[in-house]
Amino acid sequence: MSQRRFARVGDILPAVLKSTGLDRKLKEREILELWPEAVGPEIASRTKPIGIDKGVLHVYVEHGAWMQELHFMANEIVQKLHARAPDVELKRIRFTAKR
Repeated sequence: MSQRRFARVGDILPAVLKSTGLDRKLKEREILELWPEAVGPEIASRTKPIGIDKGVLHVYVEHGAWMQELHFMANEIVQKLHARAPDVELKRIRFTAKR
């Protein structure tokens, strides 16, 4: 009778995640969860990060005036997010007024 060895889930999970692209999605999700910490409670209460597409973080903003203010802060926010999640490809932020 042959003996079969079972691999531990923790040993194969990283390879499975990478092969399916889910590792990137998990890292991107980390940015969304870090958003309130990076921007502070006031801005976080007026914005909603939606997702990352090709290195661009898409964020809904409750009002056009906030959107304009955030454009001036975008580079600083990107730097803060990079510091907290350096493995995530994040080039810029695109703000959109909430509809």
